[in-house]
Amino acid sequence: MFARRHLLAGAATVMATRQARAVAFPQRPLRLVVSSSPGASLDTLARILSPALASRLGQPVVVENQGGANGLLAAHQVARAEPDGHTLLLTGDAIVLASLAQPQAGIGFETAFAPVTQAVRAAQILVTHPAAPFRNIAEYVATVRARPGTLNIGLPAQGGIAQVVHELLGRQLGGLRVEYVSYRGGGPAIADLLARSTDALVITLPAITEQVRQGGILPLAICTSARDPALPEVPSLAETVAPGFDVDSWQGVLAPAQTPAAVVARLHGALAGALGEAAVAERLTGLGFAITGLGPEAFRTRARQASEAFAPVVRSFGA
Repeated sequence: MFARRHLLAGAATVMATRQARAVAFPQRPLRLVVSSSPGASLDTLARILSPALASRLGQPVVVENQGGANGLLAAHQVARAEPDGHTLLLTGDAIVLASLAQPQAGIGFETAFAPVTQAVRAAQILVTHPAAPFRNIAEYVATVRARPGTLNIGLPAQGGIAQVVHELLGRQLGGLRVEYVSYRGGGPAIADLLARSTDALVITLPAITEQVRQGGILPLAICTSARDPALPEVPSLAETVAPGFDVDSWQGVLAPAQTPAAVVARLHGALAGALGEAAVAERLTGLGFAITGLGPEAFRTRARQASEAFAPVVRSFGA
């Protein structure tokens, strides 16, 4: 009986401590761990969003890039952090895809994290070097079919949303055999495309919007059902070679599991407010982000839907 009372008293003390911290949150600078290397769309989102978030919370927000292992390195780091809201993860579909492909990693979206805000959606885009022999999506598909297994297609991460998109496209078109080349983020993948070490690249649109506008990268197709306002001249897969094709991606902020609800609510309010600022919204939409600002429960639902939709293809290619 004494032991049980002791345990209950201890649990009550921990709860009271967390509630007290929640009332005073934030008490120090925040760490925003980004599950990609510099130059990727996640990094771009973090750099645009963090100053506005810091202003609303009254504390600095320090952005830390931790690419690798399809986001799992960053995910493990944040999942192990104190659940007080001062360490956050900025990630995307990768966290869901990694938990599908590598369940042994023990870092599931549902168990390791408290969803805070799904910040944005963004299209994937298939691009190539301006000197490539194919100039549009139809020519790309014809080249892949004529030279099966010989084209090197860059991916920001193995088993990420870019690979899912290309695999789904191949399924709809009856098969597209390519050689995937995976990187630790969008920055290195873009660099190798520009160096012509790869033949094409699937990547999140905001990571290469400016290079496309400047003519340094040739766009082939947006991987959603409609053209994107950021690059309205680029056709969609749905209107060209793959009718009905529509796959986008999301990016959002997670806290460690057991983060107090009051802290999550405070963070979501600050993030939603930052996303709603005119200057922030203009920069994000200009790059190709679509602002969503979904709260914790809607974010959780969106992640579950992505998991269900992508599970068959992820398991089939064994990423």
